[in-house]
Amino acid sequence: MSSLNDDTEMRVTGNTRYSVNFRERGWLVVVGVVFSVVLNVALVTTVAVISHDKSSHKHTSCDSPACVETAAAVAGSLNKTHPACSDFYEYSCGGYKLHHNLEDGAWTYTVWTELSETHSKRLRMSVEAADKTQKYGKEVATLFASCMDLVALNASNSKPLLDLINKGDGLQFPALVGSAWDRTKFDLSLWIKTLHQMEVNTLFTLTKGPNPIKPSDVALKIFPSGLNMYSWDYTSDASWAAKRREDYKNRMVGYIKNLGVNSNETAIRIDVEDAFQFEIKLAGITPDWRNDIYTPKMLRLRKLYRDYLPVTKVNWKDYITSMYPEKFAPNEYEPIFIEESSYFQNLSKLIAHTQDRTLANYMAMSLLYNLADHLPEHISGQITAHKRWDWDASPLYFKCAEVTEKLMPWAASRAMLDRGLISDKTAAKKIFENIKTELVGAVDSVSQTYGFSADFTKQLKDRVTHLKEKIGYPDWILNQTLVNQYYSRMKSSLDPKQYLQNVMQMSKFRRTALLMSYEENMNGGEGWDTYLGDNTASYYLHGNDIYIPLYYLFAPVYSHDMPDSFNYGGMGAWVGYYMVYALEDDWRTYIDDKGNILPLNISEADGKAYTAAKGCNDYISNATYLPPGEETPISVKVSMNSGVQYQHNDIIATRASYKAFRKNMKGSQAAPGLPSGTDRVFYLAVGQFYCSAKYDHHSYYHKLLNAIAASSPEFTQAFGCQPDDPLYNSGKTVCSL
Repeated sequence: MSSLNDDTEMRVTGNTRYSVNFRERGWLVVVGVVFSVVLNVALVTTVAVISHDKSSHKHTSCDSPACVETAAAVAGSLNKTHPACSDFYEYSCGGYKLHHNLEDGAWTYTVWTELSETHSKRLRMSVEAADKTQKYGKEVATLFASCMDLVALNASNSKPLLDLINKGDGLQFPALVGSAWDRTKFDLSLWIKTLHQMEVNTLFTLTKGPNPIKPSDVALKIFPSGLNMYSWDYTSDASWAAKRREDYKNRMVGYIKNLGVNSNETAIRIDVEDAFQFEIKLAGITPDWRNDIYTPKMLRLRKLYRDYLPVTKVNWKDYITSMYPEKFAPNEYEPIFIEESSYFQNLSKLIAHTQDRTLANYMAMSLLYNLADHLPEHISGQITAHKRWDWDASPLYFKCAEVTEKLMPWAASRAMLDRGLISDKTAAKKIFENIKTELVGAVDSVSQTYGFSADFTKQLKDRVTHLKEKIGYPDWILNQTLVNQYYSRMKSSLDPKQYLQNVMQMSKFRRTALLMSYEENMNGGEGWDTYLGDNTASYYLHGNDIYIPLYYLFAPVYSHDMPDSFNYGGMGAWVGYYMVYALEDDWRTYIDDKGNILPLNISEADGKAYTAAKGCNDYISNATYLPPGEETPISVKVSMNSGVQYQHNDIIATRASYKAFRKNMKGSQAAPGLPSGTDRVFYLAVGQFYCSAKYDHHSYYHKLLNAIAASSPEFTQAFGCQPDDPLYNSGKTVCSL
C-alpha cells in the first residue's frame, strides 16, 4: 500500500508517516468536565494578537527537504474542492482516499497503517545493517534474523517450549501428558517464578517503579495482575461473549494438540475447561482497574517474608530472590509496596481450594498464550500467528520488527540512530511543557470563575503540574558506550537459529534489567518502564508519566523541520489528548507535591461547572456537517443517545494546543503547497492523523474531526466560515469546555 518498497532507503527528512493503533476511549467523568470548562474560559478571555520574532527561529523559510516533502504529503491528502466549513474531514482527508486504494481483503487503510508499515521498514533496514562490532548491534541483528528465519523456526518448532513444560519436573503440563501427570512433583512457586522471569505476570506482578512516598527513589511493588486468557469479557452482549470464549477454548485445544505430545482431544478439552473455570473465579476477586483505587501499603521485605501477605503455596522470599541475578537479591530491609492486600488474601483462599492439576493447567496455558505469537501458525493456530497482527496481508518483517523493538528497544533505537533515522525531539519536549502550562493556568481561571476552594484548586493543578514526559527514547541511548554497557549484562549471546529461545532469554533479561534498575542507572535515576514497540501513547499513574512512542516524532504527527503551526497541530493535539486522557483515566486520584497518590474530592465539580459543560454538550451535539453527495446535514453526535462525550478529550486537547501554539510560535508558519494562514496549517495538522482510505460519512472519526472544528471560533475565523455554513461558530455561543 505504501509507495515505499521493501528496499527503499528512507530518511528522517522524507515523507514518512508513523503508526499507532486507534485509541481506546472511555466515558468522560466530572474531572474531565471541569478541565473542559477550564480551557474555554481561559481561551475566550485571553484571545490576543501574538507578535512574532522571525529572526530568532529556524522556521524563517520552510525549504528543507523534510519540510517540502511533508507539506507535499499533507497537500496530497486534501480535497480543496469541498468547503472546509461544510465538512472539515472531507477537506482534510478527501485526497487521501483518492490516493490510497484498499488492497483486497483489507477492511481499512489509514494514516496510522501507512506509518506502521513505514516504521517497520525503517526498523528492518536499521537492524539488518546494525554495526555488529558493537554488542547492541550484534544482538539486535541476531534477534531479528532469527525471527525472519522461518526455515529454522519450523525445524525447531516448539522444542524450547516443550523442554520447559514437558520434563517431568515441577513444571509439567497436565493437558500435555494426560494421565502421566505426577501430582507429587507439582510446584506452584516454581511455576510462578518461571513465568514471571519471562514477563508472563500470572496471578500477580512484581515490578519496580517510583516510590509513592519519595518519588525520586524507586521501590519494589506487588499488585494484582490482569487475566491471561479470554474467560472474562467487558461486553454487554452475553451471547457474543459466550461464543467468543468457546471459540477461544477450541483454539487452545488445537494449539495443545499441535504440540505433538497428547492427541487425546477429549482429555485436553477437559483440562482446558478446568483452567478457564479457574480464571473465571480469579476474575471474581481481581480488582477492576477502571473502578477501584489501589491503596499501596509499605512494609519491609523482612515483614513480607515472615508473616505478612501469606499466599498458599507461595514462598515470598524464595520468589523475590529468584527474580534477581545470583548474589544481587535485595536486603531484607528494603521497602516494598503492596497494592490491594485483600486481593492476596482472597487469592490464598482460592488457591487453597483449587486442585493442583487445575493450577498447573492454568499456569501452563498462561505461558502458551503469551508465547503463541512466537510460534509458527501450524502450532499456535489462530490464537495468534507468526505474522503481523493483520495476519494475511502483511509480510513477516512487520511481526519481527514489532518483536525486536519490544524485546530490545534500546538496541533497536540505537540502530536507527546510527542510520540517521531518529528525529530530534527538542521541539516536541517544548510543546509538552507549553501545553502543560496552559492546562495549569486554565485551572486558576476556572477556579476563580466558579469559586473552587484552594484545596480543590491545588488538587486539580497537581494532576497536571507533576506530569512528566518520556518522548520517543531516553537520552542515554545517544551515548553508544552506555548502550553497549546495558546489553553487556546479558548472560550469553543470542542464537541466530533459535528464535523462541531468544525470545525467552530476552524476556528474562528485560525483567532483570527492570529489577536491577539498569535503565535508572543509565538515565540519571529515571527509568522507562515500557518499551518503544508499544503502539500507543500511555499514561502511568504511579510514575505520573506520559510515554510518547518513538514514531510520534515523525510526520504527520511531528517534523522537526516543519513550522510550529504544524507541530502544535499534530504533536501538540496528540500529546494534549493523552494529558487530558490521564486526567480522565484515573480521575479518582491526584498526585501531590511529594508524588503521593491521593483521593480527589470531586464534589466541588458539581453545580455551575457541570451545568456549563452540559450546555457545551448540547451545543456541540446540535452541530452538523455536510459531506459531498449528501442532501441532508449529518449530526456530529456519535449516536442518538450519546452526545459528544467521546469527543471531549480531543476538543480539550486541541484547544489547549492551540493556545500554547499562539503564545509560543516563532518565525514563519507557512509551508509550501499548503493553504496560507497560520491557523489553517494548525487545523490541517490536527486533521491529518484521522485520514483513512475507507470511511463513510457517518464514521466516528469523521464526526470527531468536525466536532473539533465546530467547537472552535478560531477555526471559523481561519477558514472564513459564514453564518450559513454547518461548522460556523460565531463565538457568541461559546462552547464552555
